[in-house]
Amino acid sequence: MRLVCADCSADAGDGPVDGPTEWLCVRCGGTLTPSVERFDDWSRAVTDVAGVGRYAALLPVAQPDHLVSSAEALVPLDSPRLAAALGVASVRVLPQTRNTTGTFKDNEGVLLAAKCREWGLSAVCMHSSGNTARAYQFYMDRAGVTCTGFVPQASAYKCPTALLGTSPIIAVPGNMADAAEVAAAYSKDTGALRLTPSQWKIEGKAPLGLALAEHCPGASVIAVTIASGYGPLGIERGIQRARAAGLRSVGQHTFRLFQARDAALLGAAVRDGRAEIDLAEMVAPEHAFEPTLQSTNPNRTLPLMRRLLEQTGSRIDPVPDVRVEAEAHLLAQVCDELGAPLEYATEKSAFICWAGLRQAAEQGELSQHDDVVMILSGSAPQDRLP
Repeated sequence: MRLVCADCSADAGDGPVDGPTEWLCVRCGGTLTPSVERFDDWSRAVTDVAGVGRYAALLPVAQPDHLVSSAEALVPLDSPRLAAALGVASVRVLPQTRNTTGTFKDNEGVLLAAKCREWGLSAVCMHSSGNTARAYQFYMDRAGVTCTGFVPQASAYKCPTALLGTSPIIAVPGNMADAAEVAAAYSKDTGALRLTPSQWKIEGKAPLGLALAEHCPGASVIAVTIASGYGPLGIERGIQRARAAGLRSVGQHTFRLFQARDAALLGAAVRDGRAEIDLAEMVAPEHAFEPTLQSTNPNRTLPLMRRLLEQTGSRIDPVPDVRVEAEAHLLAQVCDELGAPLEYATEKSAFICWAGLRQAAEQGELSQHDDVVMILSGSAPQDRLP
């Protein structure tokens, strides 16, 4: 798949049109759009490259081999026990903790690393609450790109490898805003490109939607914990792209999206009909229930999420801490049985999603006919990480 510019892509010999921008043409500034080939059958659409590379023909990356990641992480696992607990027809989990760095941020990390390699970048920097920095560090180092990541001190435990090759992760006193400020200053001082690309972050979640389109076309409910909402935006992009390619895809579906109660700004803004969120509200609490869910800037995704929710009849709900703790045991036990590593003490993201589903079931918001897919977006135990 290529990104094309309606204004200048017909011109020959002028070089590529995409770069590290918000999908704007590097030649003329026009808006880029995907040019999707029709395959009509999944056997013709996929490659034999492991993981994200399986869907290379449906992603804007030139070399499929640059997208090698964990194949297991994109194959859903069926759980009759979870289905019985919710009173639904089926529950499948997409075991993202089987990714190399233990989280679903690998999909984004491997794609951005491949693009940075295409763009000829040698050094980049970024900030995150932990998981994204870890994924970028691993895949950028593999691609030969130095990536300097800045994370708040409170979530630095998510990045056990302070230096991987030439790529360091640096803990910053304070919150996400402080980490962002340090990253911006570092970019200015060193010339390392600061990665803050919303469109590429959404694109980095499209492989999840493509995996659901291939393996779970009957899914009626897609459940995932969110911070800024890039996850569901990318999943929906993958589902729609498979459809555009003439492939069997997920039919009518809705998203059940969950947030920790102390990190629920995006959901509250949608419910209140706000046009934007006051930046002062984005300061994470001193003792956040799950530090990695503190959003970078949900104002970027607020209008996109509002549109997605309206189009799919979806919703975002906060989940009380006590509920998450009370429901954690069953999910941990099932994930152990499935061979999908998950640890409550390391990260509570997946447990928030499961508690939210249990809450929805008790409130009569799920049907006995629902086929539920839960994105296992927590984190693998650190002793399993490279």
